[in-house]
Amino acid sequence: MAANQEKKRVATTSKPGRVVLIDGMSLLFRAFYAPMQTALTSPSGMPTKAVYIFLRTVRKLLKDYKPGKVAVAFDVAAPTFRDRLFEKYKSNRPPFPEELGVQLPYVHRFCKALGLPLVEMEGFEADDLIGTLARRASGQGEEVFISSGDEDLFQLVDDNIKVLKPARSSTDGETVCDAAKVKEIMGVEPRQVVDWLALTGDPSDNIPGARPLPGREPLQTENGKKRSYIGPKGATELINQFGTLEAALDNYAGVSRQSYREALRDFREEALLSRELATIRTDVPLDIDPESLKPSQYDVDEIRALCQELGFVSLLNELLQESGTEEAEPDSESIELQGPAEVEKWLTAVPKSAGLAIAFHVEGGEGFGGRLAGVGLSDGKRSAVMTADSLTNSLDALRGATPGNGLALAVHNSKLFRMMLRKQGIELGVVTHDTMLYSYLLNPLATGHTLESLALLRLGRKINSSLGMAARYTHQLAEMMSPQISHENVRELYSEIELPLAEVLAEVEMTGVKIDPAILARMSDEFAGELAELTHQIYSLAGESFDIDSPKQLGQILFEKLKLPGGRKLKKSGQYSTEAAVLESLAEEYELPRKIIDYRTRAKLKSTYVDALPKYINAQSGRLHTSFNQTVARTGRLSSSNPNLQNIPVGEEFGLRIRSAFVAEQGWLLIAGDYSQIELRVLAHMSGDPALIEAFSQSEDIHARTAQEIFDIPPALQNHEHRRMAKAINYGVIYGLSSFGLAARTGSSKTEAQQYIDAYFKRYDGVRAYLEARIEEARTTERVRTLFGRVRPIPEINSKDTMARSRAEREAMNTPLQGTAADLLKLAMVKAYHRLKREKLKTRMILTVHDELVFESPETEVDTAREIIRKEMEEVYPLKVPLKVDMGTGKNWKEVK
Repeated sequence: MAANQEKKRVATTSKPGRVVLIDGMSLLFRAFYAPMQTALTSPSGMPTKAVYIFLRTVRKLLKDYKPGKVAVAFDVAAPTFRDRLFEKYKSNRPPFPEELGVQLPYVHRFCKALGLPLVEMEGFEADDLIGTLARRASGQGEEVFISSGDEDLFQLVDDNIKVLKPARSSTDGETVCDAAKVKEIMGVEPRQVVDWLALTGDPSDNIPGARPLPGREPLQTENGKKRSYIGPKGATELINQFGTLEAALDNYAGVSRQSYREALRDFREEALLSRELATIRTDVPLDIDPESLKPSQYDVDEIRALCQELGFVSLLNELLQESGTEEAEPDSESIELQGPAEVEKWLTAVPKSAGLAIAFHVEGGEGFGGRLAGVGLSDGKRSAVMTADSLTNSLDALRGATPGNGLALAVHNSKLFRMMLRKQGIELGVVTHDTMLYSYLLNPLATGHTLESLALLRLGRKINSSLGMAARYTHQLAEMMSPQISHENVRELYSEIELPLAEVLAEVEMTGVKIDPAILARMSDEFAGELAELTHQIYSLAGESFDIDSPKQLGQILFEKLKLPGGRKLKKSGQYSTEAAVLESLAEEYELPRKIIDYRTRAKLKSTYVDALPKYINAQSGRLHTSFNQTVARTGRLSSSNPNLQNIPVGEEFGLRIRSAFVAEQGWLLIAGDYSQIELRVLAHMSGDPALIEAFSQSEDIHARTAQEIFDIPPALQNHEHRRMAKAINYGVIYGLSSFGLAARTGSSKTEAQQYIDAYFKRYDGVRAYLEARIEEARTTERVRTLFGRVRPIPEINSKDTMARSRAEREAMNTPLQGTAADLLKLAMVKAYHRLKREKLKTRMILTVHDELVFESPETEVDTAREIIRKEMEEVYPLKVPLKVDMGTGKNWKEVK
């Protein structure tokens, strides 16, 4: 695209007489401290949450208010006139957060790229620049909106100026503060705000108010009592009584409350200084032409570069669309191949050194139910498209492009393409580059790994509907990302585990699993009866009928009518929390919460599995074909969807009932191999702890061993409760469970839980050293690795936010263990799959859930297949401790447990 086309003015319906002034630092700090479940990072691992939320907030402001003029004001890292007035001004503030400091330049760059005027000036703060611009615009009769969380700016409000005060939650928008709203919030008029601030002071800026300067505060009054000063309530009373600060200071003797009277008498100069510090300047000598505040053109090249660097896919799509450059380049290079002869001729001309990239389009949904609707080819220089009309006849020509021809083949999502070809009777063969897997291994924190997002972020290009272009970009991405895979030392992980696993998963999905709908129908009736009985019991305990599925009504029953303890209202909804943790805590003593938990469990299982699973049975195959997601979990674990089978309860009555509907074909049996305590065995290997290694090497019950170490009770005298506690401790350690968390799980006190943890680490000192080493490694490199080299960035490990840092520390401890367990399971899948193929057995893998592999085997092969599966799983990789697999066989999934 020509350079002069890369800048576009955005078509808007702006209001010429409206000005929006943005307090950049206030908004940026709010974005930085905004709660978020998962960390946002760039592909390189840099934190990006503040930048992203800042941009989203600014864009929403501009969309909602459509200003004709706009300015984003920032502070400059230099002394201001306030520092000259008071040397301790803002001296109590902590250092600027390092994690925010690295993001600030990107905020500036983005503002400029979006055509938003930046305003900053040495000697003054952003508030002063906003105040000056606001008064100038108001004087011209323009409508001004100031976006800031700083209530100091309320002093600027007049007939033309309003402050947009952000809500606590970013989804709740902002409050428009006019004079009436300011009076409602602060109790005084906008013109009185600065006098109000002079009395209360502002601890965040080290402004004293009507009290001693910092470091000079007397501890007692003349009467020997602890001294108190004027707070917000008192300031409101005094300003409303006297009207101004001077009047209050001059007439202090008439103030009835002693502490207020003494503060006004003793700290007059401090209050006057505080007013001067709190007063926002409206006369800053800004040399700004009002016309320069009109939003200017987007710098599309800079936007594209920034979004690529920071990984902002959706934002880049939006901005390109707004700028008028969202259209992808026309595909003038691809040719249409009309039949097998043309396809073969085109493929014959592909240089072996260039390799071949294939793109494809699927209709009817991804997974087993999809249908191949188009194929694109590229060797890097040439591109071609196999049209839908000729696709069926031309596909067979692809056989020559797959096994044994020496071409390096690149595909994005080889698992899905392999499935689509297999439905046509074509075997894809050896793939060299799967750019979707490349993306996942290089950036596991990314929210998606689509070809479209990769093309945008890594090539800066948008893919149109042409599959020839998609294939060309796949070729470019493969060439770009393959060296990065080697550089990140994940080549072996890719080649030995992830890429071959894609082939295994393709066959697993194609095979599917047989579900008996009659069993589920009976189970649905049983669950309905059980839910009806539970409903009757719940109504009886509550003393009335109500909507059990309504958190609002349930909260009223529990905490208002029955007055159970622990009622806590949520800020946003104003309703009582009835989440699982609240009910579980109450269930220890009260029957009604126990019944509610039981009701919720059954109702969820009925709707999610019992009633839903039959709808997923494919009409042609008569089997259920779930999709296994290889590029979702950050730890490397597999997940499944359509339907999600990972959440079927393991080892519980309800889960076993549902598993009974997963059945083998007539004349076949199910074989299941389930790794026993694989994460604890991985912990023993990676920590090298002698006691843990000894326990597993001697085939001891690890939970009984831990119970003996902690409670000093030999296994023969232990009861179920001892073993339950030991199990909670063993797994709690892996997940970085605190004493508070362990106490909640075990029902012990926090003190007892801490004693258990201390006793555990005293006996398994190698585990403590290992976990501490992982945290230190993460602090240094901001990443951790599994045994097989899988990388997970831990960007919040050095965060100043205690909760975020604690979460990151838990991830640093657990990811190498959970990720290694996932890698072992994947490798076992690959080895078992190929071993069964080599042995020419009909036994086929049909499921993997958590640490379990499920196979369907002809009855005549069961013994042979069972031994092969056990051997491949247990001997998948040499660890310092043996891997143990619990094997089971049965006519349904329940029987194998």
